[in-house]
Amino acid sequence: MRLITAFCLLIIGFLANAQNKRFTYEYRFIPDSTNISDVKTEMMNLDIADSGSKFYSYTAYYSDSIAKIDMEKQLASTGMINIKSDSRKGSIRYSISKKYPKYEVFLHNRILRDQYKVADDRKIDWKISSEKQKIGEWNTQKAETEFGGRKWTAWFTSDIPIQDGPYKFHGLPGLIVKLEDGSKSHVFNLQAVKGLTEIPKDVFGEKEVLINQKQYDKLIKEYENDPTKGLKQMQMGGATMIMKEGTGNQMKDQEDRLKARIKKDNNRIELIKTK
Repeated sequence: MRLITAFCLLIIGFLANAQNKRFTYEYRFIPDSTNISDVKTEMMNLDIADSGSKFYSYTAYYSDSIAKIDMEKQLASTGMINIKSDSRKGSIRYSISKKYPKYEVFLHNRILRDQYKVADDRKIDWKISSEKQKIGEWNTQKAETEFGGRKWTAWFTSDIPIQDGPYKFHGLPGLIVKLEDGSKSHVFNLQAVKGLTEIPKDVFGEKEVLINQKQYDKLIKEYENDPTKGLKQMQMGGATMIMKEGTGNQMKDQEDRLKARIKKDNNRIELIKTK
């Protein structure tokens, strides 16, 4: 009897080839804890291959791809690149990579001129519960942990034998299907699964500066104190970019806007700094 359902075939496919998959999550988050009605949503990809995984915003990646094409056209015709500071789309500008089989975790993010690769060797200690729940088509099991100043609840499925998940989370005996913090201000929900030929490379292919978490925290603090440092002229991909906002009073206005934006970004996914 040929009673194998599409779902069973999907599971068989995973068991035969657990890697080379794209898992798309809906990420709902509240940037400003003083304005909980302002809920942002961004679609995030978790691309998994044999050597590791990459977690990034689909919106940001697509926007950067379009921006690169425009920049190349400007450079070819004028030798210069003029961009607006708000031309890049997507709220989530960082990405996360994990290197298998040790699950070495790296945060990739830009601060002003430089692109950084931040090594994070903190261990995630999970407490797996016997509680189970059906989420969509997946049979899941509950697990809890504390990380980055928050308490997290994850629902993972052993039907997908991949010990990975959104953001820096990993180490459970199956893929994380749903993940949320105790305040529910950061929630990830698995939306789609598809095959993948290869993990896309960074659009601009910039050289990264490898640092640790403590060094990164210091750089973030310096940026928040002076967010327009080096903003007038930056280098990207060997080309000079000149911001259209101008100088003088206009730059001061830009600094005020950036500081106001930073002040409202007070409910980040990691609340505490690494000591």
